[in-house]
Amino acid sequence: MSEMSPLAKILLHILRSGSLGAAALLVLFAGISVYQKITPDGQLVMTRQDWSFLGVLAVLLLLALYLVRAIAKEITTPGE
Repeated sequence: MSEMSPLAKILLHILRSGSLGAAALLVLFAGISVYQKITPDGQLVMTRQDWSFLGVLAVLLLLALYLVRAIAKEITTPGE
């Protein structure tokens, strides 16, 4: 149907890269959060608030990955 302009393609690639970077940072933040909760004897001590925080990070990660998938689909087949 209609072709995407070169500027739109560049902007979508930038947005996709930023979303992938955000997803990577979310994984890093979750890893740091879990690492902070490990005691010296190797046990993982997490409270309900910690699990809630990890749940929010997981939802944000899924949404970021969904956005990356949608942008990639829009780049390959614009307007469908």
